[in-house]
Amino acid sequence: MSTLVWLVTGCTSGAGLGLVKAIAARGDKVIATGRNASTRLADLKSDSIAVVDLDITQPLDEIKQIVSDAVAIFGRIDVLVNNAGMSRLSTLEEASEALLKKLFEVNLFGAIKATQAVLPHMRAAKKGTIVFIGAGLGWVSLPFFMFAEGLNNEISPQGLRSIIFEPGGFDSNLASSRDKDDPFAHMPQVPEYGELFARTLGRGAGVPPKMSGDINKLPDAIIDVIRGEGLAKGRPFPVRVALGPDSLDVIRQKCNEQLSLLDEWEDVSLSVMAEGKRETSRWLLDGSSILNKSGQPPTKL
Repeated sequence: MSTLVWLVTGCTSGAGLGLVKAIAARGDKVIATGRNASTRLADLKSDSIAVVDLDITQPLDEIKQIVSDAVAIFGRIDVLVNNAGMSRLSTLEEASEALLKKLFEVNLFGAIKATQAVLPHMRAAKKGTIVFIGAGLGWVSLPFFMFAEGLNNEISPQGLRSIIFEPGGFDSNLASSRDKDDPFAHMPQVPEYGELFARTLGRGAGVPPKMSGDINKLPDAIIDVIRGEGLAKGRPFPVRVALGPDSLDVIRQKCNEQLSLLDEWEDVSLSVMAEGKRETSRWLLDGSSILNKSGQPPTKL
């Protein structure tokens, strides 16, 4: 493979810094970015490593200009790694609005804006790879890690609980515009997206002729689960419930495919294991379980 040019966000410490060094060691070129990166990473500058100041909470126009200037350094960007992120431990009830906004601004909107800034250059080159650094803990439900699954474990000692209902297709007003604007007013202006967007609308826009869920049966199903009645009678309270055959099938497919990917890539997953650390702690497994092992409902509804 020819030499690649990478742009990595959040490189001033931790995994991002290690990634930058590893990329350069493999013979590729890398643009390392981060807050005050030009000062904090000054000693990394070389023919293979460029350092650029980039705070992903900046306005999109500023990020676009920074990325445009970064492209000029090596002539292109082949790989964007959305690595910048933050984590805070808090109860949901006590989390301040400022904290919640900051989490979303960094972890979600920052990655979106960086991707928006890079995509036009990759489209022009007709090649490129976008990488998102997520977290395995996104699959678990430890207390205080928010949101719904974690919240259930967080508040259950107080006799409280939370649940996620995941409806599939129902004949409802969910897709209706709240501000009454034209639902097709936001068609993509970039020509390359037009055909795919139109095909997607053709399959998913409006109400398909055969919705698999009966909207009239939905309320009773939800109420039965909350009250522990009907089909829910005698069952442990669930954290997640799929509603509708399409929801059931799609989620089951996703889980089966994820299991297949885990098996196929297990050697890569374990290749980063610390020596002698193969066993996952029972604390982590038990604490992240979404099954109610006690089988007892909370004392209060």
